[in-house]
Amino acid sequence: MPPLFESLPPVFSRMFSRRSEFDPVKSQWENPNDILSILTIVGGDIVQRAVAQLAGHPSGFTPVAFSFGWVGYSLNAVLSAIGEGRLMPDPDCDCILMNAKSGYVKENRSWILGRLVRDHSVPSTPDNGLTISFYDIDMTKPPGVPSRDWVYYTGIATIIIQLGIAVIPGAVNHDWNTLIITAGGTLLALAGGALPQWRNEKWACRRLDSDDRKVVCLTRGNGFKDVIVIVSQGQGQLRLEDLATPRDSRDRFTMLAASVLFVLQIALLLTVAGLQSHAWYMLAIGSLGMFQNGLAAGARRSPPSSGIHLREKNIIHDSKVFETLVKAEQAERHVGLSLLPIFFPGGLRKREEQWREERLAEYEKLDSEKAKLSKAVSLLSNGAASVTVASAPNSTAPVPSLGDSKAQ
Repeated sequence: MPPLFESLPPVFSRMFSRRSEFDPVKSQWENPNDILSILTIVGGDIVQRAVAQLAGHPSGFTPVAFSFGWVGYSLNAVLSAIGEGRLMPDPDCDCILMNAKSGYVKENRSWILGRLVRDHSVPSTPDNGLTISFYDIDMTKPPGVPSRDWVYYTGIATIIIQLGIAVIPGAVNHDWNTLIITAGGTLLALAGGALPQWRNEKWACRRLDSDDRKVVCLTRGNGFKDVIVIVSQGQGQLRLEDLATPRDSRDRFTMLAASVLFVLQIALLLTVAGLQSHAWYMLAIGSLGMFQNGLAAGARRSPPSSGIHLREKNIIHDSKVFETLVKAEQAERHVGLSLLPIFFPGGLRKREEQWREERLAEYEKLDSEKAKLSKAVSLLSNGAASVTVASAPNSTAPVPSLGDSKAQ
């Protein structure tokens, strides 16, 4: 230590010595390699939600960027694939699905339907009434095939930028470790999002026949001011009632693939921990990936980006909830009646109950007349068929055998 500082107190003497307690801090700021291995296991739940948002395209390409949370997510994926047999997360928006015709209510367990309700926006109104939005399925687009939106292309752009940053230490200092780690992590991330079970889980439902017509209502329940009504019809369209209760999509290949990817992620973690220089580049790449993962996990998206293609039909609103249900019943049969127990669990007034009974009696009468008409048409069709068969020449008459001709 220089003679000038020998007369200072011991605390300041150690501070101005050649090797002080600040040297480890200085070294960490110059090359933060120790923190990288810790960050690699943080944020696994965000990665899972990001993959759930973007996975499921028939091409299998899922643009979720490499980030610090992939090691933690890989462990959770292995445990979930072996235990529950699922990769998709639980929905983060509580809602219910109701069959408008039968009135049967299901608690939603589908990530897609939950996000459909969460991201649905209704016109702002000054009152606290109820808004019911009617949608038809767009039959011009294939069901279960998500449309590419800005979130999808942001993931692709992030991957390209990450690889561009990783090239810098190699081009300047001939250190290609950062590029190798980034490229390896990106390939593992894309492989994890390309597992077929993602697509099987997202649309684990039966398909409609050509003559099927299903009307379902999605709502968060009493106290919320909007309802989504979806009319599904057409060959091969999604049966949304099945989506609300996901089926078991357990796959042995998924268990094996998730285990292999976890082992490779551990190897990548060890490689990151051994990085001795240019750690700031790796920190920037991982931080950029975490930003993209968080953006993909929480962004509001349109229904086509989830593979449910809707076409707006009508929006009904009234300051009075009951009047809104009356208008909804006029727009689509059974919708208003089926929603009455949801928004009026304590019962109806006399006038409201009278309206409900009149509607039920009217529908019962119409169904009875329709059944009689259908029976009459069936009888006429059967009678016409019998007349046609009776009047046709008997081409199946027995042909005389050779022995009979000789006898004659």
